[in-house]
Amino acid sequence: MRVLDYHEHALSSGGDAKAAAYLECAVDGKVLWGVGIHSSIVTASLKAVVSAMNRAHRG
Repeated sequence: MRVLDYHEHALSSGGDAKAAAYLECAVDGKVLWGVGIHSSIVTASLKAVVSAMNRAHRG
């Protein structure tokens, strides 16, 4: 997996806001996107990686 692009943002304001992470990556020559949402940006990012890998596995 090679990360091509990464973006993150909060879905709302405040201390309990959830974060969204978007990941564009290349896996075996395919360009795929993954998305993760969680209150922790680190966990949201990891969920985005898993999302992209699941897409690669299904394809």
